[in-house]
Amino acid sequence: SSPTFAEKSTIPSETSDPSMTPSISSIPTVSQESSFFPSTLTALTIQKRGRQLLQVDPLLQFDPFQVGIYERIMQNYTASFGHMVGEPFIMTICNVTEQQFVSNGVTSQLLLSFNMRYESRFGYNVANYTRLFQSYINDNLDGVTVSMQEHFLTNVVEAGRVQMFFTRSPTFSPIVSSSPTFAEKSTIPSETSDPSMTPSISSIPTVSQESSFFPSTLTALTIQKRGRQLLQVDPLLQFDPFQVGIYERIMQNYTASFGHMVGEPFIMTICNVTEQQFVSNGVTSQLLLSFNMRYESRFGYNVANYTRLFQSYINDNLDGVTVSMQEHFLTNVVEAGRVQMFFTRSPTFSPIVSSSPTFAE
Repeated sequence: SSPTFAEKSTIPSETSDPSMTPSISSIPTVSQESSFFPSTLTALTIQKRGRQLLQVDPLLQFDPFQVGIYERIMQNYTASFGHMVGEPFIMTICNVTEQQFVSNGVTSQLLLSFNMRYESRFGYNVANYTRLFQSYINDNLDGVTVSMQEHFLTNVVEAGRVQMFFTRSPTFSPIVSSSPTFAEKSTIPSETSDPSMTPSISSIPTVSQESSFFPSTLTALTIQKRGRQLLQVDPLLQFDPFQVGIYERIMQNYTASFGHMVGEPFIMTICNVTEQQFVSNGVTSQLLLSFNMRYESRFGYNVANYTRLFQSYINDNLDGVTVSMQEHFLTNVVEAGRVQMFFTRSPTFSPIVSSSPTFAE
């Protein structure tokens, strides 16, 4: 009642060339042309630089673990402003680029510089999201402080105001106050101004420590492979953009269930559906999803074999994967078939009728 996958008996190693584009062969008929989603594959994106002063005690910079926690906290606020939605509708990436201590001659504080990136793959307008982010954080500093303290940033005494860079770089006013303030030009340039200007720090009496970067967090360990999965669906319809996002998020969430048993911020996972098509063996048709799986470790975790571990985990838990899809708005999925990742050669479909799709490996 469904096609099977046949593959060469010898599986190439994980380090083989991943650039080969998977092809589909030995398929008697294709009942519909491949369908792409411009709304999901063409992203609406805004990125700006920013920084935040933190009063910390003891006066220590964040370690790589704490950097990841800080980034995750900033990302999670996306669902609290604008369209009031988070992933998979609007993807947010916060990336801390620099830490340094700044002083006004009386007290020192920790200055974090970062990039905020908002990417909408479902048509949401995110053009003003960096400005909305700045406003939300600065209107809720007490809650932001508590959130940091409750999530392992225990040395944070008080979170200062966030300043995003639209055109000109703001300057710090060397005034002692209960919380750090930013002196800014009275006229704020528009959001569409040139975002390429690198922020600079001026009007700071002294810098008590040189800027510190974390190679372990800024140099990513990354693996990416192509894959595909057959799904028995009823009715026989392709996923709409919303369902594509749900499918991608489900695949990403399994990262914490294998390997090092950790997810974000330790290992970032991106699943990107690239193609959908119906395949038939002359008797039944199924939905074939092609996708990329990308694993990025910024904390030293080895992810070299993660695409293989992902394949094994999904194929060992197909009943649970099916239920997860059905419970998360993919209600037309009757049965999830086995995942096949492409290491070197592309598997071919064998037009053999079986009770459920299998991969010969």
